[in-house]
Amino acid sequence: MPPANSASRAGGMPKASRDRSLGTFAKIMNAHATSAPKSNILIWDIPNRIFHWGFAASVLGALSIAFLADDEPPLFQLHMLFGIVALFLLILRIVMGFVGSRYSRFSSYPVHPREVITYMISAAISKTKRYAGNNPGSAVAALLMFTLIPALFISGTGFMGEPAEDLHELFAWALLATIVLHLAGLAWHTIRHRENISLAMVTGRKSGHQEDAIPSAHPLWGGIFLLVSALWIAAFFASHNPTTGTVRLPGIGVTFQLGENESEGGGEHRENDDDD
Repeated sequence: MPPANSASRAGGMPKASRDRSLGTFAKIMNAHATSAPKSNILIWDIPNRIFHWGFAASVLGALSIAFLADDEPPLFQLHMLFGIVALFLLILRIVMGFVGSRYSRFSSYPVHPREVITYMISAAISKTKRYAGNNPGSAVAALLMFTLIPALFISGTGFMGEPAEDLHELFAWALLATIVLHLAGLAWHTIRHRENISLAMVTGRKSGHQEDAIPSAHPLWGGIFLLVSALWIAAFFASHNPTTGTVRLPGIGVTFQLGENESEGGGEHRENDDDD
């Protein structure tokens, strides 16, 4: 009796045909999983949402005073106070970027250059790939803001001398441009996908597949984040002396001079008046 060929051993189907059939089946199953119905899933936990709105408020306060108010104390001191608050919140956010929830971690940010470029091109000409957490556009915007805030702090505290003033203004415009582009991207996404993703930073939820959801909103950690932030910010503003233009950083005891000393400035003005 002649030996059975490979087709007969495989039930009459050659190996190549069987592999193609299995590949087709896998594609069908994958397509079915991809087209599975979406639901309103939890993406952003409470600590992340508290940071987002606290950071946005402090940055908005600092930029509004910088661009709309005169560069004079005591109002301009608030500009620096808001900036330092933003930096403090950013420090907490950096910790969350390594030990926080799934989409709070920097490792979840899709910022590979090829993916970012592909996303930007598709955003301009068609609908983009959907991301459970940050998309490449928002991830890049976040990292730019997280980089510019420390740069603004260093250039704005006088550590680098007179040349830092021009850098500080440049960084401020770069931050404003980043925010405007970020908001424009959110609006564009909302229009193209008919999904208000800004609302997700209020509710913590957005449309997606159940397997992409985070398991908990972490209300306990949210309460701790809120309490620590509120206590630090309250102590920070309480230590502010508008007359001397100084403020002490709670926890480390470092005192900062917020611009020029107002009392010294007043003395200079009085001397000028006497000369007249």
